[in-house]
Amino acid sequence: MNPLLVPLIESIGHNFRVVLASGSPRRKELLDRLNLSYEVIPSNFAEDLDKSRFASAADYVISNAVIKAQEVYQRIRDQSNKPVVVIGADTVVVSSDGVILEKPASPEDAADTLKGLSGKSNMVYTG
Repeated sequence: MNPLLVPLIESIGHNFRVVLASGSPRRKELLDRLNLSYEVIPSNFAEDLDKSRFASAADYVISNAVIKAQEVYQRIRDQSNKPVVVIGADTVVVSSDGVILEKPASPEDAADTLKGLSGKSNMVYTG
């Protein structure tokens, strides 16, 4: 980590209650790399937004991330004597034909999705 960031990260950890609104092992790994003190409280948001209402996949994932963070914040905002920072995120894959793909529902669905994506250019968006 950049040594210039250490005081900033330490200050955030000491002055704020930092919450990750996700159970994602990858997101936890990213925060762990910062040596940031945080807790994990996964969002209960159903992630059922109508994708057709968004101009882009980027707008879609940003909206999901914001709603996840807001949902967790609403649950915990009165449970801390420090200001609360809630980190929300969402990631989707967009297939080469423009379809926004969510997490597979089953191992079979995952295998079918990977077969459909294989050998093609696809995009990953995180917000």
